[in-house]
Amino acid sequence: MVLEPLSSSKAGTIRSLLIRAWRERWSDLQWGIHIKTVLPRAVSGDIYHLADYILQQALMGPLPNNLILSYLRHSLSSQIVSYGGVIESISKYDGLHKPHCVHALLDLMQSMMKSVSCRGKPEDCLVLATSIVGGVKWLIQVMGWSTQQLLDLRNAPELSANLSLAASILHEILNCTFLTCMLEIGRREEPGTWSTCMKKMTEVETLLAGAGTIIENKDILIKTVCQLRDIQPLDSIGSKHKFDSTSVPLCHAMHSLVMLEVITHTTRDAATFAHQLLLLQQLQGLTTMQLYLELLRSSFLGLSCPEHQAYQELKWVGFTFIKVPTILYTIHVMLNGENATGESEDLLTAVQRLAQLTILLDQVDSRINCNCLEYLLNELCNKTSLISERDAQEIITKRVKESNVLSNIQKNDAQGSHPGNPNLILRAQPTVTSILKTLSNKNQESVLPVMNLLISGKSRDLLLVAAAASGSLHIFAQKFVKFNEVSMDPQPGETSKMAINRALMFDISFLLLCHIAQLYGIDVVVSEKCETFVEQWMKENMPELGRVKAPLMTTRTDQNAVEDFIRQVNVTDLDLKYNMVPWSELCQVAAVAFREVVSAAQQGAVPIQRVKELLDRLRYHLCCLPICVATWLCSHVQVVDGEQAVQPLSFLNYLLTSFNDHDASVPTLENFKDRSTLMVQIVENMAQVMKGGAQPAVNNDSMNNSSGKSLQKEESTNSLLSSQEPLSNLLRETWKQVFPGGVITHKALATFRDLLRLGGIKWFVCDLVKTGMQSVFKSDLARAVDLIYALLHQDVVGCTLSLLVHALPMYISGPCSADLLSEPRTHALAHLAVMMIISAWLAVQQPPVKPEPGSTMSMVMGATPGGPSNYRKRTYHDRILDDLESSLQAHSVELAIARGTPGLTKDGTSLLVAVQSLLLLMTQVSRAGVVSPVTRLVVNILHELIAAPYSHTLLTLTPPALLPNLVPLLSPPDAFTYAELLAITAPKPTCQSGLAKDFIGDFIGAQTPAQAAGARRAAAKLLCVQRNLALANESFTELTL
Repeated sequence: MVLEPLSSSKAGTIRSLLIRAWRERWSDLQWGIHIKTVLPRAVSGDIYHLADYILQQALMGPLPNNLILSYLRHSLSSQIVSYGGVIESISKYDGLHKPHCVHALLDLMQSMMKSVSCRGKPEDCLVLATSIVGGVKWLIQVMGWSTQQLLDLRNAPELSANLSLAASILHEILNCTFLTCMLEIGRREEPGTWSTCMKKMTEVETLLAGAGTIIENKDILIKTVCQLRDIQPLDSIGSKHKFDSTSVPLCHAMHSLVMLEVITHTTRDAATFAHQLLLLQQLQGLTTMQLYLELLRSSFLGLSCPEHQAYQELKWVGFTFIKVPTILYTIHVMLNGENATGESEDLLTAVQRLAQLTILLDQVDSRINCNCLEYLLNELCNKTSLISERDAQEIITKRVKESNVLSNIQKNDAQGSHPGNPNLILRAQPTVTSILKTLSNKNQESVLPVMNLLISGKSRDLLLVAAAASGSLHIFAQKFVKFNEVSMDPQPGETSKMAINRALMFDISFLLLCHIAQLYGIDVVVSEKCETFVEQWMKENMPELGRVKAPLMTTRTDQNAVEDFIRQVNVTDLDLKYNMVPWSELCQVAAVAFREVVSAAQQGAVPIQRVKELLDRLRYHLCCLPICVATWLCSHVQVVDGEQAVQPLSFLNYLLTSFNDHDASVPTLENFKDRSTLMVQIVENMAQVMKGGAQPAVNNDSMNNSSGKSLQKEESTNSLLSSQEPLSNLLRETWKQVFPGGVITHKALATFRDLLRLGGIKWFVCDLVKTGMQSVFKSDLARAVDLIYALLHQDVVGCTLSLLVHALPMYISGPCSADLLSEPRTHALAHLAVMMIISAWLAVQQPPVKPEPGSTMSMVMGATPGGPSNYRKRTYHDRILDDLESSLQAHSVELAIARGTPGLTKDGTSLLVAVQSLLLLMTQVSRAGVVSPVTRLVVNILHELIAAPYSHTLLTLTPPALLPNLVPLLSPPDAFTYAELLAITAPKPTCQSGLAKDFIGDFIGAQTPAQAAGARRAAAKLLCVQRNLALANESFTELTL
């Protein structure tokens, strides 16, 4: 040990006092009295290297001076010197060739381990952390020296004792979370020292491995060194939630998310949903086998439930047998790496568990009239190879033996006439590929037969479902857009046959695109550039829920064009009827002409019958023309009063009820019946949207049953606009229907979507949370949290912002704080809040994707402003959300992470501002210094956030005063652990695995060196405060006993 030269009179005085104490054989109490007369009041002896001088004097000879060492122990007990100063002084000792002196130092260090702490400033606490790193390095040096000497001398009891004692101290450090956390801070502060220590650990491990039988308990020593080298104290923070399949029959969040995926996000990429399920696995504590099982069970539950709309059954079949195998394979690759091949034991176990659900499988098989499990296993074997054919055959054989219905099912190629049979959709999947290849041909004559096939109701819906489930529907739609654009204008030298084919191509492609837009959303059809006529027509004219469109509002009437249009549709000769006609102009004129005719009819200038005859002529001419007229009728009805809407409604109703009244004397193009039937479906869907109800998706079979119904007499159970009940009552009634079983039905999902659209995001989130938190028991609250979590994924980012800005403040500092008196509610609400925060945080980092179909608001993870959803008139939902985001953006200057940080989007900034505002509110509440239900909610939110994955950036937003306010108030089990305090005060980015390669959140807003240093000081101080409180509690407990 080499000390710095004495340069002050105070240091000389201390050294003289130490020599005098030795000469006069002072006791440790006498030493304590005299040293306090030398040191200034409230000044630590560390400033004058008191521990260094004492150790230098005590270890001058081959044997330690125990009397002088007792002075050091007394100085430590009376806080004249700090633990950090003593450990640092010990780590400077280099006289390892004096085994007895080393042993005395080891005894001293071991005696300190149980009470090591610091009561000084943050800088002093950080010194303790760095001294622990130095102390570990010195202990490793002792182990290395002792091992080498033992190998040379073969027998040295004092060296063996030192080796064992040093390893014992290291073992105590490993078992003390406070010391391991301080070690983590110290090695972040001094990475160079820790790097040297790591090298010495490797050397010691090598020496011990080659020691043979010379050293006792060699394996234990090696294990201790390895554990110390690989120690990661933050890894002890695991998920606070473990899914217990024995007490919970179903993962309600999984089933609800699957329902939302099938009905709302039908065309979304399988990888996006796979990421969402993997996040759910981490948040809910599901094992991989449980994740697979819950996904499969939710899919079969969806197949067994009565569909709310006829077409939804096909969506379930396409999802289960086409998309689910892709999702399972994607999850397998994410968990095991891109090079992962072979079978999955977890998936095999999950399928075996699924096969034991005989009642569920029998219900599905009876409904669809086939062995559904067999079809699924065939897909898993043939397309993913995750299950072997032998295992699949064993499961199928066992399933056939246990089934009560399979013996009664007639097996043939068609498997009956059930339209949702998986065999039909699976056979349609390769047909989609071949059709896409055919549609790549620019020759209209070769493409037209395929178009005629698609217009048929029997195959059309199956092909669309297969394309949607396989992720190729957008490509499909863009092919139709291209052919619609090509067939729009006449070509030079066009013959009558070419003109007829061009008209037929335009009509069929227009009808198919309208059909796809109504079933899967306009955004599946409309590209970002939106350059073609049909795309522009759809965004400006196609009725959408929540968006009031006004076609022809600024269009002036050209009487000549109207007269030419009327004359054109009255032509009966096919050779003249379609010759040299620009169909885009005709579609635009059709609505203008009909507007003039309706105006004349309302004034009595034109008989009603003449108007109906005109509608028939339009339908006979091209079926797309009545659709153009219907869009104007729907918008016109919404902006006029009741009396003026009577005649337009009657004309709209006539389009729906007259398609069977075909005048055979009027020549029409091919496939008129199929085209007319599809046209009626499209117009009926428009009428439903006009009434404010859910967009129906009827298939061809259901059309025959509804064709004779008048528009006024149609059921409007899906529409909430005509209801006299307050929206809050409707929400609670719907909640009561789904909550007992924890399963969201198709009808309930449609109602919740309408409630979000009509009530706005603020009302919906606040009222839904308030309704869900009415439960008292823990199991009921857990089920409510799962359902709310899934329902808020209709717009995961927007709902999370509203949850943070509006809902949670009601419970923290608002009128709902009294509802938290029931203890499980605080845990449930905190769990919900953090799950939504993490889900939204990952959502805003994913690459922007097209907004999902079937909805009027952005319901996509990662949908960004300026994308495809922003070119249409904003809905009420959009306006509320935009106002909320504008308010958050205005406060972004106060964000701890600078705007413009690489990887931080506008939505990400809004989310971080909302999280920071919530943390600031929690800090204000914590200043009261009392323990209350609100305090417990604040603590639970922090507990959940610390344990959540991908939360590093979010934790950096924690205000510095929050934890110092809370830590003195808490006692077990609410108290924070040392690892949790370290995680929240000095968060460290986690190592990104293949699972999180698409999520960059833990690297957004990385701290500057100055910020990181300040965080380490704050973390060290907070850990020491917690340690001092724990030691005080232990002392009080010992005294009371």
